[in-house]
Amino acid sequence: MMINTEIIGIGIDIVEVSRIKQAVTTKKRFLERIYSKHEIKLSDRGEFRYEELAGRFAVKEAILKAIKTGYRRGVQFKDIVVLNEKSGAPYVTLDGKVKEIADSLGVKNIFVSISHTKDLAVGLAIATR
Repeated sequence: MMINTEIIGIGIDIVEVSRIKQAVTTKKRFLERIYSKHEIKLSDRGEFRYEELAGRFAVKEAILKAIKTGYRRGVQFKDIVVLNEKSGAPYVTLDGKVKEIADSLGVKNIFVSISHTKDLAVGLAIATR
């Protein structure tokens, strides 16, 4: 089945997992400024999944690139919520200023992909009409 869509923008970002781990452990409000409570998951041992947090951070950055704003114009990282389908595939919901900007561009869908190793995480976003 062919879907007729127009690509508005593509973004990609790569993050060092150690950078996210350091921010979580040393910056008091980092988690609450960047992630919703639904995005923060602990391992079975009650530890943060830093690779997952880094992947979510990378895809948030990629989305801001795809909608051509970057981290300015009043956007907040928490306005992008990265969740997973039952299959594990990531998807996003937008809110606030990020949603306003995406809507003004005519964005109808944002396709995302995340991958990580123990050291690096990458996020890719494609915004379409």
